[in-house]
Amino acid sequence: MPIRNSKGVEKDNMAKILVVDDNLDMCQIISDILKEGGHTVNVSYNGEDALRKIKKNHYDLIVLDYRLSGISGLVVLEKALQMMPLLKVIMISAFGSDSTKTKARESGAVDFIDKPFDIKRFVQAVQDILTKKTAEKE
Repeated sequence: MPIRNSKGVEKDNMAKILVVDDNLDMCQIISDILKEGGHTVNVSYNGEDALRKIKKNHYDLIVLDYRLSGISGLVVLEKALQMMPLLKVIMISAFGSDSTKTKARESGAVDFIDKPFDIKRFVQAVQDILTKKTAEKE
């Protein structure tokens, strides 16, 4: 019988996720959505803080804004993957041109979601990535 958390989510499907966005409201919205799904969520409001957290913690997934103040999301993506090559990253942006999306995917992002995004699409993308990651471990 699977073990479930207080929200009825199977513990095997819960993940530790880092949300990185310099828009505090966006961080809170994404964090709330993910916590509702039973995940453990940390937030960072800039790339430097995100890289410190990635160095100290194991994350199953990072939701990363492409445009950050300070170092860019693309630089954070590249440095994060140098530290943790198997890390899964979803890039998000309100400025997602085709070339931006291509750069992000070529740098290692597994998905790119335009802001504002459909919550169902976002949740499904997270579930798909985490399910695939779990299957890769087995």
